[in-house]
Amino acid sequence: MLRPELHVQLAFLELSEPNLVDVLDDLSGDAVVVPLLLSDAYHARIDLPTVLSSAPSGLRVTQAPVLGADDRLLRLARRRVAELGIDNPGVILTAVGSSDSTANARTRALAAQWAISTTVFATGESTTVAEAADALRSRGATEIVVAPWFLSPGLLLDQVRAESAHAGIQVAAPLGADRLVAEVVVERYEAAVSAPVPVTHW
Repeated sequence: MLRPELHVQLAFLELSEPNLVDVLDDLSGDAVVVPLLLSDAYHARIDLPTVLSSAPSGLRVTQAPVLGADDRLLRLARRRVAELGIDNPGVILTAVGSSDSTANARTRALAAQWAISTTVFATGESTTVAEAADALRSRGATEIVVAPWFLSPGLLLDQVRAESAHAGIQVAAPLGADRLVAEVVVERYEAAVSAPVPVTHW
């Protein structure tokens, strides 16, 4: 463990348990919430601060920066693609997507770490995996894989996998539970502690 002395609790903003609201209700004193998010968009800027601003009295909460496009996570994404054992594939980077066009543009820029690549978003208006694959083939790709820009499995990644299977395309694993992810989480926590800007006050 990187910081075994810390008291760590897992919480979800929506759809899963334990819910963040319930976890906050059981805390007091100071707390830091580290968003396990790969983009700094609506969830990080609106949804999460809204929940934290309603935290119970007696609890001072600081929101840490999102994990974002940290170099260690990009390195892990490349490793996940390499684990498929395909030499120099064309890569379709798949991500959740956002209503924030700037956040989507930042995600698209991540695909540039592969020579022949493009991006498909699992939500909103986006090209399909099959369409993206055709575009990569037109650019010279002979083998194509999907690289999920997801931390963990879930409904959206299941949809990506189903669509990719229909198109006959292999899908790499999500980033998952890896020491590199843990390092980024701890770093975000330490950044919040060193320069706290509490969302809630005593």
